[in-house]
Amino acid sequence: MTTTTSRPLAVAAEGLRKSYGDKTVLDGIDLRIPVGSVFALLGPNGAGKTTAVKVLSTLITADAGELSVGGHDLSTEPQLVRAAIGVTGQFSAVDGLITGEENMLLMADLHHLSRREGRRVTAELLERFDLVDAAK
Repeated sequence: MTTTTSRPLAVAAEGLRKSYGDKTVLDGIDLRIPVGSVFALLGPNGAGKTTAVKVLSTLITADAGELSVGGHDLSTEPQLVRAAIGVTGQFSAVDGLITGEENMLLMADLHHLSRREGRRVTAELLERFDLVDAAK
């Protein structure tokens, strides 16, 4: 599941399934998104868009399906998937409440970096992108 007509796939899902108790929210989703393409996931509220994104970003696990992101298998290489992607929601409950630096430290926590490593990476990125003055 890594190519489509000789183009590598950024995201591949075959038979993606997810249920919560007896409620099936994803029932055999197939996706083949080539590298370099623009893809929109649209549908009404309750269609499973957020659940699909949560599965594909390794925040929750699928009940079934062959899934890969960036060429990495979600079930066996979740750290490599997380290293290859960035995901943000449309809105955040903390927008306007935390600083840019705090937001970056939160992302470091979500990537399971130690506190020390998270602070080091945050400082390095703020410096690299000339955002030190804006960070607080």
